[in-house]
Amino acid sequence: MTTSPSSPTKAGRLHAALRDDILAGRLAPGTPVDEVTTAAQHDVSRTPVREALRALTSEGLLVPGPRRQLQVVDISPEHRREVVALRVALESAAAEQACLRRTDEDLDRLRALVSRQRRHAKGEDAAAFLEADEAFHRALAEVAQMPTLMLLLDQLGAFVRLARLGQPTPQQHMLALAREHDHLLDLLEEGDAETLAATLAEHIRSRAPRE
Repeated sequence: MTTSPSSPTKAGRLHAALRDDILAGRLAPGTPVDEVTTAAQHDVSRTPVREALRALTSEGLLVPGPRRQLQVVDISPEHRREVVALRVALESAAAEQACLRRTDEDLDRLRALVSRQRRHAKGEDAAAFLEADEAFHRALAEVAQMPTLMLLLDQLGAFVRLARLGQPTPQQHMLALAREHDHLLDLLEEGDAETLAATLAEHIRSRAPRE
């Protein structure tokens, strides 16, 4: 796997900018991305562009298109199902370990994240809510103290966000997610690893975007 360029470099800044544009939908799925146009748009030479595009290709955010031209990945229904299956496997494994390693501080931090989600839901700020939702799931997995698993979840996170693009997030849906997160934390606090893993798996499957 190609290492992403560091952000202080031209290539790193360009990589971060293009990645943000892809994950926010400003570069839509299927959009062609070439060295010459990108260099002109960002007022840089083709060398940092080449490095940034190579990193994005390694991450799976750019894929070969017609005539070998790179284009923004399009998340197909099959890809969505794969992302959900991987999330279930990784986050369920983390949940089991989290029950063994949780602390009161972990629970307080997670409860605070759910409270933040609920505030965003009441304010009907879907973008902020989804950001807090991602933070909750990451923080829950972090409790397990499994660094390799966290690396895999971080890589998967980009596809989770892409799968959500264009999906409606009404207030009722956001509040339901917050309630489910409260229940997950109750199970974590009780140390019920088996039920937590199963409930988290169902939570991920049931809330995944549908085609």
